[in-house]
Amino acid sequence: MPVEHLKSYWMKLTQIRRFGHVFVALICCCIPVAFASSAAAAHFSLPDWSELSPNNPPPARSYLAMTYDPVSGKIIAFGGFDSTGYLNDTWSFDGTGWAQISTQSAPPARAAAQMTYDSVTQKIVLFGGYDGTNYLGDTWLWDGSTLQWTQATPQHHPPAVTGPMLFPDPNGRADVFGGFDGQFYQLTMWQWNGSDWTQLSPPTVPFARASAAVATNTSTGQVVMFGGLADVNPNNTWTYDGTTWTLQSPAVQPLLVYAASAAFDPGLQGVVLFGGGSGGVDQNTTWLWDQVVATWRHLSTVQSPPAREGAGMSYDAALHRVILFGGQDNNGYFNDTWELVPAPTPTPTPTPTPSPTATLTPTPTPSITPAPRATPRPRPTPHPRPTPQ
Repeated sequence: MPVEHLKSYWMKLTQIRRFGHVFVALICCCIPVAFASSAAAAHFSLPDWSELSPNNPPPARSYLAMTYDPVSGKIIAFGGFDSTGYLNDTWSFDGTGWAQISTQSAPPARAAAQMTYDSVTQKIVLFGGYDGTNYLGDTWLWDGSTLQWTQATPQHHPPAVTGPMLFPDPNGRADVFGGFDGQFYQLTMWQWNGSDWTQLSPPTVPFARASAAVATNTSTGQVVMFGGLADVNPNNTWTYDGTTWTLQSPAVQPLLVYAASAAFDPGLQGVVLFGGGSGGVDQNTTWLWDQVVATWRHLSTVQSPPAREGAGMSYDAALHRVILFGGQDNNGYFNDTWELVPAPTPTPTPTPTPSPTATLTPTPTPSITPAPRATPRPRPTPHPRPTPQ
């Protein structure tokens, strides 16, 4: 199958052997981590996922590129892979329905490309991907005022890769980090200046990787990156402040995942991470990076999208919601649309004013019997997806 062919490049047998024992060890540790994260998150109300029923949803797909376009005020989604091949169609979402956009030109069909909004040029920048044969290094620009794609012709560009990480730099430009070129995971970092790519040289950079979850806290200018695929352990959280990367040491961290989805939610004041694959087992957990205490919090939502990898996710500033679309699991591809709904604001209960003549009698403190903990279900031992012959 073509999509498994794409992923077989990423999940090389040497990598699988190297990290097989790591996945098992992580599973053994996930039970106490889950309880610790739940306790850490107990002090604030939690949001919840809600499935939408938009008009005219795109056909099911995974490994699409998706981001919010402030110029048009809509989410833009491009390409991906379905059960028949690689795609190059463009779609917009306005909160009510999806609409396919007819363009004069479009990037060639691909999956695992990424794109982000450059607030300086006010255009979306798309880079990289894989078309079933080639790793791609072309750059395309989306103009939300004309609803058209234009191929850029930079003199310099990052290596042609699949699964790069694109994100807004704290200065508003579009940055790209890493990716996989067919032989090696990359750790170079580049910035788009509107007409050309310039290679950056931060004093510290993350370990080389591809298909990591990345998003930018636009309120504070902190970029957050987690997980991915790599030859060197990617089970770590890095932050970038516009000058250098910092390896974080969170008290709680998600299970190592690749092709997870991430977006910054201003209402939660944190980067939301959802799903992803882990050793061939897709996840459906929701996490929040809390920059204040520099740790991940597990959001125990009542509802959740089914487990998946390769979904598109973006914060829609017009709707004030994180929107998730598409992705895949072992059984096929999704075309469902979900939103992360903020927790309702609790109505404060007025405190009664005691009568001046009342006599306060001390009330004995009752003894508290702790509630028994639920016995967590053991997770299945993850296994790598088969490599096509």
